[in-house]
Amino acid sequence: MHLGEVCYHGGELLSLELWTLAIAVVTSVSCSLCGSLLVVNRQAMVSEGLSHAVLPGLAIAFWISRDYNSPWLLIAAGASGLVMIWLTEAFQRTKLLDPDASLGIVFAGMFSLGVLFVSNFLKQTHFHADCIIEGNLAIASLDRFEIGGWDLGPKSWLVMLLILIVQILFVSVCYKELKATLFDPELASRFGLRPRLFQLLWLSIVSLTTVAAFNVAGSILIVALMIAPPAAAYLVTTRLHHLLLVSAIVGAVSAMIGFYASLFLDVAPTGTVASAAGFVFLLVLFCSPSNGFIVKQWGHWQRNRATLECLALQWIKDGSQDRFSFSRGRMRPFRKWQYILKRLNRQALIEQASGHYALTPAGHKKLAAKLAEFNAAH
Repeated sequence: MHLGEVCYHGGELLSLELWTLAIAVVTSVSCSLCGSLLVVNRQAMVSEGLSHAVLPGLAIAFWISRDYNSPWLLIAAGASGLVMIWLTEAFQRTKLLDPDASLGIVFAGMFSLGVLFVSNFLKQTHFHADCIIEGNLAIASLDRFEIGGWDLGPKSWLVMLLILIVQILFVSVCYKELKATLFDPELASRFGLRPRLFQLLWLSIVSLTTVAAFNVAGSILIVALMIAPPAAAYLVTTRLHHLLLVSAIVGAVSAMIGFYASLFLDVAPTGTVASAAGFVFLLVLFCSPSNGFIVKQWGHWQRNRATLECLALQWIKDGSQDRFSFSRGRMRPFRKWQYILKRLNRQALIEQASGHYALTPAGHKKLAAKLAEFNAAH
């Protein structure tokens, strides 16, 4: 059976490619929603830690059960993620290590233990490093969930959809509490809320999402989807509900672009989806209407030009026109001031007579307004 084969589902013909796309989209949206609160709370590296720290739990549970479909894999991996969170907070409470250092030590240590366990006890199985890093997104649609002969779709899609519903319900019900906990934990405590409880609940959902997505996405894609879409959304808006929505949209778009790119290039979709998420982030980074690099550079250039125009008007008023007399050998300053003078002339702020410049009434008015604005600001 290959990805182009068609399967029957609910009276409709759905290709395995579409199921793979559906799995990629729901996984991307789910990871993006999780990552949004992590990015807002400056805990983006938690996704990196969880995507690696679940390995010991997965490996030990598989070694005991020898069944890829055993629910103990999910339980053990989730417990492994919670252990990582607990150990990280325990190190932080000692006040001997920074939060990032604590997280790095814990997840690196747990991932190393997991790799050692896999290398020594699971050599003769399909539980290998490639699956850990890249996941099985390309073939996830082949593992179906059937009840009474009815094909309900791929197991991965159903699991990730269920987790996405849990996330949406949790955020909808606890939105105000989460918002208060994220932005002002002390104030939330004064109002009788328990910030650490809500943080632990959300991190538990993040851990569950990471575990569920691990088989499909692998550690690379999980980290990419939990950081890149929320980071892109954060460049567009800072309102939490808008950020969650934009992050989910960016995640879904990244999954679609990456999936079709993988079909076009005939490569595994995990890498292309992760690359697409990074590409969308870079696109937003440069082109965001509020915080984009291009917009900021344009604003900086406009402010610099306005400053030079004001300076030129002041020099002309003071009779210091010799400052514009750059030799043509110094082309950069020569061209810069020639451009500024031409702009001022086009705006009828200056006039030229007998080789000298003079301010027009509009120029005097413009200079006075700029100086007043400068004095008010300082």
